[in-house]
Amino acid sequence: MNALLMVSSPLRRLLAGTLLLGAVACGAFADVVTDWNVAMTDYATPRSPAPLPPFSEVRVYAMAHIAMFEAIVQAQYPPWYRHGAASPEAAAAQAAHDVLVHEFADGAPNFDALLATQLATIPNGPMKTNGIAIGADAAADMLAARANDGAANAEGPYTPGPNPGDYQFTPPFDGPPFNGYAQAVNWGKVTPFVLISGRQFRVPPPYKVTDLDYTFDLNEIKALGSAGSLDRTDDETSVAIFWYESSGLGWNHVARVLAAQRSDSLLNHARLFAALNAAMTDATIAAFDSKYTYNFWRPITAIRMAGTDGNDLTAADPTWEPLLITPPVPDYPSNHANMGGAASVVLAWFFGGDQQTFSYTSTMSAGFPFVGPRTFHRLSDAAKENATSRMLVGIHFRLACETGLKQGREVGTWVVQHAPYAGGH
Repeated sequence: MNALLMVSSPLRRLLAGTLLLGAVACGAFADVVTDWNVAMTDYATPRSPAPLPPFSEVRVYAMAHIAMFEAIVQAQYPPWYRHGAASPEAAAAQAAHDVLVHEFADGAPNFDALLATQLATIPNGPMKTNGIAIGADAAADMLAARANDGAANAEGPYTPGPNPGDYQFTPPFDGPPFNGYAQAVNWGKVTPFVLISGRQFRVPPPYKVTDLDYTFDLNEIKALGSAGSLDRTDDETSVAIFWYESSGLGWNHVARVLAAQRSDSLLNHARLFAALNAAMTDATIAAFDSKYTYNFWRPITAIRMAGTDGNDLTAADPTWEPLLITPPVPDYPSNHANMGGAASVVLAWFFGGDQQTFSYTSTMSAGFPFVGPRTFHRLSDAAKENATSRMLVGIHFRLACETGLKQGREVGTWVVQHAPYAGGH
């Protein structure tokens, strides 16, 4: 069931009239949404960049934030659901808690503690009780809607193709304990939150391994993306590592930084994070649909096996290594670039344009202290740097990065035009 269908027709008409309004001053509990965003990303941070896959991570973020949005709307706007007048803060907190405890079960103690802290600040009485009930219902509706969305069946067997250019298992996933593993081969079939289907924005086929553009891309990444590259500058190395973190962590962090620079309402915070994470989730579904349609090999395979590709302008280096580990999925297009493209469109929509100045520190800095904070003046610049980083780190060809970025922007545009929590249709 598409989560879009969870919003009733009267509610859609209400949102069409209210959600396009400008920012309003935040109330006393306007940070309850961002507090839960911090809690869910804090859960994921020590698991980044593995073993919590970025595509399944943002799916849960989207579920929690859309449930919060639904709960807040039901609590704020008459006629008040079936429980009566209610606290939107209690509704949002309970909705987020119930989704996260179900999906991130081992994080329950921290989620329980945050819920208790937030509810303790709300006066006892019918407003609080009704809010809790609304939040619980919103979470239950979300969990029911996503119970059979295909995410639980994302993993499956994979047989590499026999031809040059066909994806092959990459180190360390080509040996024990993995013994040949391709990740989430069915993720492209997961039900999107807003898109019609994962194939809606399927990208065109990549180049052939005998094409001149492919030759340029292979030789470029061979020089710039290797572990011991002498061509990659110190700043390019920082870029490569800075953006290696989970896209879900990075772009939610950017959203919080931007949100902190302006005053806004609880409902608008809910809109922001619901649209952001729905867009990134749908971007992953679109990316994986394309990945497992074309099954294009990764740079580490292409460079090591260049002697077999039939291209006289490429040369094999059997010992070539990327700067950091290659994820176990086909190259084209880049899911990471895709998510950044979608996120940048949503954030530009919410904050009134592409031109935004912000700085933040990547979670990768914990393991690489020389990677400091980075500052951007346009969201599109951050998304482009995020995309290029996958080439600099040695795990994607340039075409995969550029195509992924474009696909992500298409997904983000669709989401802000069609999602009810984005003030769309």
